[in-house]
Amino acid sequence: MAEETAFALWLVPGGAPRARLQELIEALARETGGPAFAPHLTLLGGLRGDGGDLAAKLRSLGARRPIALEARGPATGSAYHQCVFVDVAPTEPLAALRRAAATALGARETPFRPHVSLVYGDLPADRRQALAADPRVLALAGEAWRAERLELWAVEGEAERWRCVDGIALVSP
Repeated sequence: MAEETAFALWLVPGGAPRARLQELIEALARETGGPAFAPHLTLLGGLRGDGGDLAAKLRSLGARRPIALEARGPATGSAYHQCVFVDVAPTEPLAALRRAAATALGARETPFRPHVSLVYGDLPADRRQALAADPRVLALAGEAWRAERLELWAVEGEAERWRCVDGIALVSP
């Protein structure tokens, strides 16, 4: 039997927005001493199992359309992986994709606050607030992004060790 690993299913923006988000995440990581990571919205977290099995279940979702993501204002949290982030509007297409993915991957229902993290870390509240008020972060509010991929990531250990196991393109008809 294969060893179980922790996985997450990410919704990944494409094109120029992805590149801009990646540049900002890397700049903020340098400034805070935290890790850099790929821009994403975690559609499902806490997945456990064999990567090959989960990848096959992901592919069973079949063809799906790209999802519009509407960035709302920046926010902060006390969780390491939600230190500084941008809330994303909880639209019905996003919720429907999450339900379909949860069914396909056998994930249990958990609370969902769609967001795109910009900083991981255990920073003091005043530092988190200052980062959320940074003009580069504030400029993201109101942006519209197009999620073009679903990716299954092995998220065991430190963020620098995470790796994409499989993914599917979200394509227009």
